[in-house]
Amino acid sequence: MSAFINYVADDVRGSPLNLAVVRVLLGTYVIWRVLSLEWAAYGEWPDFHVDETIGFLHQDFFFALLPYQQWVVAGLLVLFVVGYRTRWTGGLASLLLMHMLSVKATIYLAGTVESLFVCAYLILMFALFAEDDRLSVDAFRRTSDRSLEELNAVLTGETNRAYRTRALKWGLLAVGIVYVGSAWGKALNGPLEIWLSGAELQRDILFYGEMTGIERPAGVPIVEHEWFAWAGFVGTALVQVSLLAAVALGVSVTLPILGIIGFHVSVILTLGLYFIDMILVLSLFAAWDVAYRRLAVDADDEATVVYDDRCRACTRALVPLVHLDVTDSVRFVPRSDAPAELVDRDADEREAALFLSHDGEVSEGYEAFRRLLGRFRLLTPIAWGLGVSPVRAVGTRLYERAVPDRPRGTPDAPEPGRS
Repeated sequence: MSAFINYVADDVRGSPLNLAVVRVLLGTYVIWRVLSLEWAAYGEWPDFHVDETIGFLHQDFFFALLPYQQWVVAGLLVLFVVGYRTRWTGGLASLLLMHMLSVKATIYLAGTVESLFVCAYLILMFALFAEDDRLSVDAFRRTSDRSLEELNAVLTGETNRAYRTRALKWGLLAVGIVYVGSAWGKALNGPLEIWLSGAELQRDILFYGEMTGIERPAGVPIVEHEWFAWAGFVGTALVQVSLLAAVALGVSVTLPILGIIGFHVSVILTLGLYFIDMILVLSLFAAWDVAYRRLAVDADDEATVVYDDRCRACTRALVPLVHLDVTDSVRFVPRSDAPAELVDRDADEREAALFLSHDGEVSEGYEAFRRLLGRFRLLTPIAWGLGVSPVRAVGTRLYERAVPDRPRGTPDAPEPGRS
């Protein structure tokens, strides 16, 4: 299996995990970046640095807004990370961030700015294709609009478990274009003969070494030998073009991405911490679901969950766990179809809303739900926390409030608001 995924060749996965992981990593990283930059200081830079092509953005009013915008963007991204109203929080955050970066770019187009532009674009893609994300607050909210029959169909495996990842598809294509543009930009800023000779690369290493005063031994061979400089330039151009070529041909992108990461590492070793953000951007296209599958509970270690198929709160709470069960190690059985040996018919109705049977041991109610969470390795810390005495007491109360109390023997009643 490939370490990285060519989403352009196939944007359908067997798990929605990749979208959730990328949303959390991307949003968290951009929050840190946005809050760590000194936006207030950019308005004090001298005007002779202004890029006239976007000079209309070089306005005192815009620079005055930057320190306030950074907190608005950070707040929106906190909601984006958990997947709350992603279409609006992600959309507004990306557009505001693009404006902030454009204003900064009028005085200095640094690698950080270009990398954050890519991040802003990815966030915008999440906003445009928010319905693909099944492990978010929005996805849970959407289950309120689904009938009990539909929710039960998800739990019992009657629905298709193929998940679109269009945000990552168009994001990968954009990253591939960015790297081709970087290679093409060198040719446009020629003359090309200087780049091909390696002289420009040698000059950059000397310039940044003098500017920072930091000796970088890895750059010495390139400075002293033109052949190394030529190989460095040609190799860089080929690696940068290879990603888009692999995307277009529908082949594995693992080697191109590893090659570009290697290129960024070599830049760090020879020039300094430039474009380090792009290493994180490239890692977003890793096969996170494949790694999770290797950590997940083996399919042979099956547990059976008996749930109250008449309880709307119960079915809604269990649906996200179905999406996390990549090895099908949990079998969900409606209580109305459960064998007698798995169900305590004399149990309190609230406790009887959920049973978990594993290795001959049967748990009920809140404890069953806690043990169920523990089967998903990513949620093990949460399951442990739910077992701590004070949390368990509060959790049991909340569980009892969430589960409706039905008299035994009462036939299924229609859902409120439904006929």
